[in-house]
Amino acid sequence: MSKQGTTWYVVADGGKARVLIEEGEHVRTIHSFDADGHGDVDESASAGPNQLKAPHTNPKEQSKTGFAKVVAAYLSRAVQAGEVDAVVLAAPAHILHDIRENLDKATAGAITKSMSKDFTNVPDRDLAAKLR
Repeated sequence: MSKQGTTWYVVADGGKARVLIEEGEHVRTIHSFDADGHGDVDESASAGPNQLKAPHTNPKEQSKTGFAKVVAAYLSRAVQAGEVDAVVLAAPAHILHDIRENLDKATAGAITKSMSKDFTNVPDRDLAAKLR
């Protein structure tokens, strides 16, 4: 079960994602992963990008769409498990759309704010002001 009011800040693009939490006035990355499954994440959350390819798209777009599904599945599992109560989501517009399209109803309801911004390469120390 999560602590009451647990909020995750998720920044993603077509190939990598970071999950951050608040620590005072700052945020800190607690999970990170990429489309190849590297990083700090459960293997089950990153096992499927190659199997989730959409037909009639180029390989780069297939990878981005598949990764958006992986991010959505990761968030859905966390909400269902009670690890998080609210999610602030930031990603480029097309990735944000793909992630939101693949969220279950409970997780979609946990999204408290979404931003069409790519913050994946912004250091933790600079993210707090951008995410609030």
